[in-house]
Amino acid sequence: FRVVPFTLFELQSKWIAGILSGRASLPSKENMMEEVELFYSKLKAAGIPKHYTHRLAEQQFEYDDWLAAESGSPPVEEWRKKMYFATGANRKIRPETYRDEWDDDELILQAHEDFLQYLPTQGSPLIAPAL
Repeated sequence: FRVVPFTLFELQSKWIAGILSGRASLPSKENMMEEVELFYSKLKAAGIPKHYTHRLAEQQFEYDDWLAAESGSPPVEEWRKKMYFATGANRKIRPETYRDEWDDDELILQAHEDFLQYLPTQGSPLIAPAL
């Protein structure tokens, strides 16, 4: 429910692969059960029904960052988190046009700068030399 799905799926896949390969291990059954009980007690205290167990919404990034740490991956970028919340706020203000009108140009620039690190550089075997 209301999450950035691709980031979540990638981190979950890495964590599961780590468990299955033996690079990571699950906590003890007792620790896992304690965490489950704590989680449900927090839901109950907040008045949230159990059928909303998987509605991560704002808590998704805490979960994503936990998965990242457990799988040896970097945490979710701050610009990505801010963009998620900015889009949610924009959707409330402009429900019909939020996909077409936004005010997060500085976040787009941060994302662009972040993505540049993944582009091959000149002289890289992935880039053909200029003729």
